[in-house]
Amino acid sequence: MNRPEPNKRESYWLGRYTWFMLILWTAIVGALFLFNFMSIRKEFHALARLEALASFNKDVVYRRWGTLHGGVYVPVTEKTPPNIYLKVQERDISAPSGKKLTLVNPAYMTRQAHELGKEQYGLRGHITSLKPLNPGNAPDPWETEALTSFEHGIPEVATVEKIDGEPYFRLIRPFITEKGCLKCHAQQGYKVGDIRGGISLAVPMAPYLAAAKRRILQIAIGLAFLWVLGVAGLLVGMGRIRNRIQEKEAAEQERNRYVKELQEALKEVKQLSGLLPICSHCKQIRDDKGYWNQIESYIGAHSEVNFSHGICPDCAKKFYPEFDLYPESK
Repeated sequence: MNRPEPNKRESYWLGRYTWFMLILWTAIVGALFLFNFMSIRKEFHALARLEALASFNKDVVYRRWGTLHGGVYVPVTEKTPPNIYLKVQERDISAPSGKKLTLVNPAYMTRQAHELGKEQYGLRGHITSLKPLNPGNAPDPWETEALTSFEHGIPEVATVEKIDGEPYFRLIRPFITEKGCLKCHAQQGYKVGDIRGGISLAVPMAPYLAAAKRRILQIAIGLAFLWVLGVAGLLVGMGRIRNRIQEKEAAEQERNRYVKELQEALKEVKQLSGLLPICSHCKQIRDDKGYWNQIESYIGAHSEVNFSHGICPDCAKKFYPEFDLYPESK
């Protein structure tokens, strides 16, 4: 891997830092979305559980009411025929008008209430037991496993399951044998306080999932907007820093250019140093190539010195005695 040039190192690391911050910001926003997604799912599952629990409590209340009264007599109809599994005296009686009446015990009442709830609200309910009197109350595999867990002290089983291809929140809780229950179930060996079975509820999740989807979509839009703002702010901030670095790099490059030019200029500065071969008679100087040059030419070529001719007092006296060029030397 090629390392960046020294003068571009800051830009290189700024680019990597920018990508790191973008990834980090994306991860933070993604984590917020995931957290909200899971929270919303839990919230709507909790709402579905509350609906199932409310239905369970309602079932327990009207079952207890029916048990306290030993059941309720209702007219015999096509939808309410006599309960052939109810083995009690006076199951079927006639009103003074001759109208046929049959005894609806709490289990029969609960079953019919569940059928109405399914028709009107989509809420499924089922009373069940590992030892049912009515084969129609036999548990399905999910209920069988839950009823078995009740015998080990589990107070409730609740999961999301598919029923007929649709998601349902299923909840089952045990119901306890009370004194009035022994009228019908003493023959099965139950005693007061025994777990006799359970009430199973199945709440359709479709409305909850639709509401959760709307909430999640709103949060996703909000977080996407927040992510865009964060990215824009990050890019703007990093862009300003990059501009400062580029200005600094440009200044450094300009400085380096001046330094280089100065170094080149210094290389071209001619300096005289070392030993110069000079003729002892004519005073010519031998250059590096072996040529002899006038001293003025050699020094002018190897330095920044310019010559201005003159004559010294000795030479003036020797060569120009007729001129008094240096009267102060007398």
